Amino acid sequence: MTIHDAAPEETAVEPARRSPLAASEPLAPSEPRALIAILSVAKRNALVACFNASGLHKKAGAWHGAPDDKPVSGVTVADLARDGMLTLTTDHRIGSARLTERGSWFARTLLRDADAAKEKE
Repeated sequence: MTIHDAAPEETAVEPARRSPLAASEPLAPSEPRALIAILSVAKRNALVACFNASGLHKKAGAWHGAPDDKPVSGVTVADLARDGMLTLTTDHRIGSARLTERGSWFARTLLRDADAAKEKE
């Protein structure tokens, strides 16, 4: 059994809301899946929040995607930046985070898997 044959883990990823970016960049059927098993649930949720909101913004000491989303931990944002999935821009207390190409690939894989799981229900 290879790592690609392993069953995907349960996640708390919600594919309900999509940004215009989501519609323009679906994971192509021929595109390989990102290895999402290496991501914690917090990192998965942060990537999806960033994808759905077209970025994260630091507000009141926490990172936020959409206004009604849960805040994302600064440690999680820093970890994703070190992993090459987010680019950060900061100016004193103001900050923003955007997905890199790699981060977008992981987020699109997560969303495709969440959509597939929802279709099975």
